[in-house]
Amino acid sequence: MKRFIRLLLIFAVTGCALHHTSTGAQHPNVITFEEIDSSGEANIYDVIVKLHAEYLRDRGPLSAVSSSRDIAVVFLNEQEYGAIGTLSSFQAHDIEEVHYFAGPDAVTKFGRRYGGGVIQLITRVD
Repeated sequence: MKRFIRLLLIFAVTGCALHHTSTGAQHPNVITFEEIDSSGEANIYDVIVKLHAEYLRDRGPLSAVSSSRDIAVVFLNEQEYGAIGTLSSFQAHDIEEVHYFAGPDAVTKFGRRYGGGVIQLITRVD
């Protein structure tokens, strides 16, 4: 019985410690306003380069016979906005969050055309 109680206590303490550390972690595919603000960058492109440059990565041609590239598309809120180059036109202080959706997640949320991923900008509301 003592052994059972000791094991139960170990599991309880370990579970609490694991739960506590996991709540402080940020989602790797979201850049929050606090992170944007503390980056010190003027535009959202520079923020992404500084914090999550992997969002901008060109994954190469989709196939050997196609000239299409596997690269993310920018969305402003729920609307397609344009290519990655358009990110530099957004002032960092105007963006509440940046969400990155990799290929499969982008296809599920936005449609088949977005297999290269989506960088979604959520604007701030004053």
